[in-house]
Amino acid sequence: MRIGDGVARWYRTQDPEGCLPAGPVPALAPRVRPAASGTKLLAHPVQDPATREWHTIATTPGSPEAEHLVMATSGAVSRGRSFALGAPTLVTTLALTRDHVVVFDLSLVHDHGAEPRGLHHAHTWRADKPARLGLLPRTPGTGELRWFPVRPGATFRALNAFQDGATVVVDALRHDGPLDAEQAPRPYLGRWTLDLGTGAVTERRVIAAVDSATTDPAACGREHRHVFGTTGRLVFHHDLDTSTSDAYDLGAGRRGGQPVFVGGTTGEWLLVFAENLGRRGSEVLVFDARRLGAGPCASVLLPGAVPAADRATWQPFAEHGPL
Repeated sequence: MRIGDGVARWYRTQDPEGCLPAGPVPALAPRVRPAASGTKLLAHPVQDPATREWHTIATTPGSPEAEHLVMATSGAVSRGRSFALGAPTLVTTLALTRDHVVVFDLSLVHDHGAEPRGLHHAHTWRADKPARLGLLPRTPGTGELRWFPVRPGATFRALNAFQDGATVVVDALRHDGPLDAEQAPRPYLGRWTLDLGTGAVTERRVIAAVDSATTDPAACGREHRHVFGTTGRLVFHHDLDTSTSDAYDLGAGRRGGQPVFVGGTTGEWLLVFAENLGRRGSEVLVFDARRLGAGPCASVLLPGAVPAADRATWQPFAEHGPL
């Protein structure tokens, strides 16, 4: 949806039966099919706010080989670097620090015999597989990929990562057990702290029962303070420095998708695609990012039902041009 000059100028969608979420890079397909090597699956791309380059990790189902890809804003690949995972791991996300790409080699592996789960590729939980986080130097030739062992788990969405002295801090939505288990709990926002000197890892819960979470994309690779997300029918803001939260209740029968933070000269805003399950309708709600409890400042009714998706992004017109 394009917004400008105080109005929503147009809205465009695709048949959900005919595509997968395209992610935030319009020119980059969610699946790349090279002629000889089979289907490549790409992790959700992350943009470096300093270089404006996009980073992703490509994997091939059934193979432990992976590749870190760097792309221009057009989606064209500018460089790549191969590395090995511990198994044919399902890698759907990554994080960036100033110097490293954070690789999630966790407990879900590709499984051709398993049934696909919604829009996620077929996978199996492997508690016996060593789970680990990797720090891959962003600049080739400046060091080797280093692994840090962690507890078994899974994540489909990294929030952010940053270096703090001799440690690297990684925040992500985390599952501690099989996703298809009966009454599996919601993921939570967890924090890993990796000690670069000793190799030790500490883990803790930051926010319990979170369906989605995001932060200001300008903080990518740097320490972040504010977390925005959804849990149930609530849209929330959590301040990590003060451990205080603010939330807005969407109401019965409604749920929100991945929030999008937009900062600019006019203020800080949070956009949420909200689905009304009872009326089969949807709208985009616009909040003052620091005053969620006051309710939306504006809403845009959409001409149909848009599912509360876990992938959303904002792209300034100056960077992207007309779509």
